[in-house]
Amino acid sequence: MSEEKPIALRAYEALADRYSALAESKAENGYIEHPAMRSQLTDVAGLSVLDAGCGPGFLGAYLAEKGAKVTGFDISPRMIELAGKRTAGAARLFVADLAKEIPALGAEEFDLVTSSLAIDYVKDWTVPLNTFRRVLKPGGKLVFSVQHPLGAYLWYKPASAFGVQLVEAQWRGFGGEPVTVPDYYRPFEEMINPLVSAGFVVEKILDAKPVPALMEKDPELFAKYSRTPTFMIVVAKRG
Repeated sequence: MSEEKPIALRAYEALADRYSALAESKAENGYIEHPAMRSQLTDVAGLSVLDAGCGPGFLGAYLAEKGAKVTGFDISPRMIELAGKRTAGAARLFVADLAKEIPALGAEEFDLVTSSLAIDYVKDWTVPLNTFRRVLKPGGKLVFSVQHPLGAYLWYKPASAFGVQLVEAQWRGFGGEPVTVPDYYRPFEEMINPLVSAGFVVEKILDAKPVPALMEKDPELFAKYSRTPTFMIVVAKRG
């Protein structure tokens, strides 16, 4: 059963403008997650792509610039407004909840589904993964990023390393008042087993590492994130 209320909607509405303005300059986003995701999306020209949980359109704009036909959705109306500006009309965008069925998406409509740090906010992955499989063409790819299980365990310090658990953290790195952001911690098995159950074949797991440019910008953060993982990229194929 999907959640009745999206856990992070309020937080991301509060953060939307600051996140949109600053994320690309942050070590975690602009120097780790963004380049790691894009490294797996090198040949998208002419593909029909769904960007699930598109946020302010960072990945959607990149995909559109590379020649993809982009559709994106997010739970945050403000994020969709910002994504519309960033993609300059090059993407079809709408508000929707990743944890619920989305009838607006047609069966076998997309060659590729991407999702950047969005599915972590859904407790039960059954609905989103079934949606991804339904909308993908046979042989289509799913590429998504999540918090790395080890990094998340060290960051949130949940009561146990096992099982899906509601956690939260205060985000202080985007200026203004800190915002408490709820999330779900989950171990590796709670990521891979749902994918297999949904009919996906896992093709690649990538531990995202900082790009060399971060060494020049912030040597301390480069050293930190070269030791402790932050994000993980999963590449899977519709079985």
